[in-house]
Amino acid sequence: MTAQNILLLSIEDLNDWIEPLGGHPDTRTPNLTRLAKRAAVFTQAFSPAPACSPARTAALFGQYPWETGIYANPHKWHHNYPRGKRLSLIGRIRDAGFETCGRGKVFHVNKPAFDYEDWDDFRLSNIEQFTPISRLAKTGKFGPSIDFGPIPDGLDLYDDHNTTAIIQQMHPDARNRFWALGLYRPHLPFVVPQRFFDALPEHINNPPGLGLNQFDANAQSPLSQLSGAARIFSDGRAQFRRVLHRTGEYTDFIRAYLASIHYADYLLGRVLDHLDATNLWDNTLVVLWSDHGYQLGEKLAFHKFSLWERALRVPLMFASPDIPAARIDAPVSLVDMAPTILGQMRIAQPAQFTGQDLSSLLQGNPDATVRFAACSSWGIDFNTDSPKIAFSARSHRYRYTLYWDGNEELYDHQNDPYEQQNLFFDRLNHSRQAINTLREQHLAALDFKLAPPV
Repeated sequence: MTAQNILLLSIEDLNDWIEPLGGHPDTRTPNLTRLAKRAAVFTQAFSPAPACSPARTAALFGQYPWETGIYANPHKWHHNYPRGKRLSLIGRIRDAGFETCGRGKVFHVNKPAFDYEDWDDFRLSNIEQFTPISRLAKTGKFGPSIDFGPIPDGLDLYDDHNTTAIIQQMHPDARNRFWALGLYRPHLPFVVPQRFFDALPEHINNPPGLGLNQFDANAQSPLSQLSGAARIFSDGRAQFRRVLHRTGEYTDFIRAYLASIHYADYLLGRVLDHLDATNLWDNTLVVLWSDHGYQLGEKLAFHKFSLWERALRVPLMFASPDIPAARIDAPVSLVDMAPTILGQMRIAQPAQFTGQDLSSLLQGNPDATVRFAACSSWGIDFNTDSPKIAFSARSHRYRYTLYWDGNEELYDHQNDPYEQQNLFFDRLNHSRQAINTLREQHLAALDFKLAPPV
């Protein structure tokens, strides 16, 4: 049976530390694995920007940040798109005759910027705040959201309420319905009930890409192959990493992120159970995504806000009666999500979308033509008239990044999956001819020439 309903599931700040993507060895994501077994899983999906507002705007409007004009969190979608015109994915689906219902964090908005014209039913609620738990939070050096640790079992959180509300909207006889659930965890604060911490191993491994596999806030070796511009990304949370090192809570921070992932996975399981109980699998297109990844000490960087793999690689899965389960290794972008959803539902593609419809890949077409790389942008000084912006492109094998100061990074993921060896490092020790030869060889392997918009 062809899908007649759409379920859009977003999980905030979820990197590739999930079992279907190989992630962290101690992660517990049985329900993401459960979904992946019946879905087309894009193993090389990347965010167009490592921050909530630009990533969600790009994904939901089908355009890159340099087209949306939304580059950073202070920029909101309604700064460049008119409200009430139904130009987003949700608005266009409503125009196509679907009843649209949402809960949680779908767009990156607050109440004054919310566009009710996209929705038949959407209720905003406030995210809870907690008394400081970690020693880091108790220093008072950071805002109330920068915290981590367990709370007692039995407490219903923001995500619990939103999950219950969306399930209540998913009736067994539904037709032409669009449901969107945005889970906030594993966004900071990494505060979830104790049982999600207890489900993890007693010993938590450090991130696989930590380098020497030990965390030292003052180490210089992780920064040794980075240019001045790249170090700005790494040092964006320098105070956080130093205080975390001083309080001795680095492993606790990793555990809390993993516990938050496990909590989000549990909520996903509630939704999947409802799909099972109502047989909605038979006529529903299910799409799961995250807005961007998350770094936990790799290159000494924390949170997101960089153009490295851990901040950009995201889960992206499509499941429906028409989509065979598969793993698809082509590099794709979140800007491709909206056109693909419309393609799957046989809704006309608007000229606005520059993302590509991935439907041919979903159907296993070996001759499908897709772009050779997924591009992303990030920078600094976004609150000025002269922001400094860097661009990164990820092909199947390589990541190439061009910074605003002209410095470049090139990583060969076939041999260096954690991006520890910059092939363009230390130009001064090479002749210009040798550098140009290296450049031509590796950029040719990207199968395209990166020409970032200005």
